[in-house]
Amino acid sequence: MAALGDGGALMGVSELETVVRLGMGMVVVVYDDEAYGAEVHHFGPDGDPLGTVRFPPADIGGIARGFGFEGVTVRGVADLGAVRDWVAGPRRRPLLIDAKITSDRGSWWLQEAFRGH
Repeated sequence: MAALGDGGALMGVSELETVVRLGMGMVVVVYDDEAYGAEVHHFGPDGDPLGTVRFPPADIGGIARGFGFEGVTVRGVADLGAVRDWVAGPRRRPLLIDAKITSDRGSWWLQEAFRGH
C-alpha cells in the first residue's frame, strides 16, 4: 500500500512500471488536488503566485493503466464499485486509485506544519 499526492505520483511515475514488472499486488492511492500541496501551503498565505505549483487535471488512473495497473478514478462514493470489484478478486494487476479531492481549503495538517514558517 502506498498513499501519496498527485505531484509526488507524477514525479515518480516510472515506479509504476517497477510494481507491475515485479508482480506486486499493491494498492496505490493518489490524493489528486491538482497541485503540489506543501508548496501551496508554504507560499500561498504570503500571497506568492501559485501558478507554477498548480497544474492542469491529469488522468492518473489512465496513466497507471498504461503501465499495467487497474486504474480507477474516484470522484465520489458511486465510483468505488471498481475498487470493491478489485478487492473481491481475482487481483491480476495492482490497483491505483486516483482520488480526486478538493483543494478549496487545503490540508489542516499542512497548515499547522507551515504555521510560522
